[in-house]
Amino acid sequence: MLHDPQAASPETKTRAIFILAAKKPPYAIYGNPFYDHAGFGNVFSVDEKGSLHENIQNYAYSPASSIHGMVFDPTETYLYSADMWADRIWTHKKDSATGHLTLVDSLDAPKAGDHPRWVAIHPSGKYLYALMEAGNSLAEYVIDERRHVPVFTHNTYPLIPPSFDLRNKNYRSDVCAVSHSGKYLFATSRSNTFNTTGYISAFKLGPVGQIERQICMNPTPTSGGHSNAVSPCDWSDEWLALTDDQEGWVEIYRWHDEFLARVAHCDIKEPGFGMNAIWYD
Repeated sequence: MLHDPQAASPETKTRAIFILAAKKPPYAIYGNPFYDHAGFGNVFSVDEKGSLHENIQNYAYSPASSIHGMVFDPTETYLYSADMWADRIWTHKKDSATGHLTLVDSLDAPKAGDHPRWVAIHPSGKYLYALMEAGNSLAEYVIDERRHVPVFTHNTYPLIPPSFDLRNKNYRSDVCAVSHSGKYLFATSRSNTFNTTGYISAFKLGPVGQIERQICMNPTPTSGGHSNAVSPCDWSDEWLALTDDQEGWVEIYRWHDEFLARVAHCDIKEPGFGMNAIWYD
């Protein structure tokens, strides 16, 4: 984190929070600091073996920014970033030769204090979804075909029961992810108290990614702790993983006929376990 001398100082609370590896040449790694002094993203090159080589760019967001999640469009030309503290969605364009980013635009969240935390994009590249941590909602965006920036459709969907009072601040939503086929999207919320459950929601998506309906909102086994992160299988719509760091476990769910069924549970009692899961074939 060389963008600001204070970011790497032990006297500040700046932390690395998120990385995204490009899947196309030059295979750069894109990272985000969080909390204070987090107004820049970091780009790293890799060597011929895929190891990190050097910090090749520090690209600007805003002094108030604190990015928590990013996603590339399917062509890996445009990068979309969820900015929790500045309440924005950012669009950058990637140089295919160098991997460097240039700013295209930024868009305010639907409501002040929504705190965009996570973004996912449909395989068509035509719809973007932004999860609002404090707003406990999922916002739908259509991608402008000329400028490649997200345009808010004015459609949002609840990630906790709508009757709950957001002013109590007892919930904070976590992540969203599109299924392998692009037909479904899943999103989760967490509770701030261990004796209250979080929720997992499923949505039906249209052929180009428009949200057609919210299928369900099911309680999760625990609050989720810092996690409650859903991870759809990379090669099938049938399986999902859910992680928990309140108790330390990972569960597998079967998605069949638009119902979720828990089919496996594995406790892993390691300190700090349970933030995210990846699938390996």
